Amino acid sequence: MFTFALGMKAVLALTLCLMASCAGLRSSSQNSLVGEWRYADKIQSCHYVFSRDGSFKGEVVYHAKLISKFTGRWSVDGNSLLYTYVSDALDKIPAGTTDRDKLLSVRREFFIIEAADGSQRKYLRVRQ
Repeated sequence: MFTFALGMKAVLALTLCLMASCAGLRSSSQNSLVGEWRYADKIQSCHYVFSRDGSFKGEVVYHAKLISKFTGRWSVDGNSLLYTYVSDALDKIPAGTTDRDKLLSVRREFFIIEAADGSQRKYLRVRQ
């Protein structure tokens, strides 16, 4: 009985440590994303500003034409970057729309996502 109780305490302690480390990863990724970011290729560019309070703003330019200028709320859940859009000045994204990108890498100078269509995008830090 005594050995079983010690074993259960060890399992409980390990579980709590793992939960704390996962919470730290979420917090660390979220804190690392605070700032201004830009992605660009030959067709489009995307610009995001993620604020510490969980709000964001951004815009998308497609073939040199502004197609969306939006605001919303953002968060990180595990390896997912979550967006909830609040407004779009060009009425392209309805308020309440949600989106999710898979975070593949988060570094000080850049982050890489996998979008819903399977494409990967590398966002470079403009400023913190």
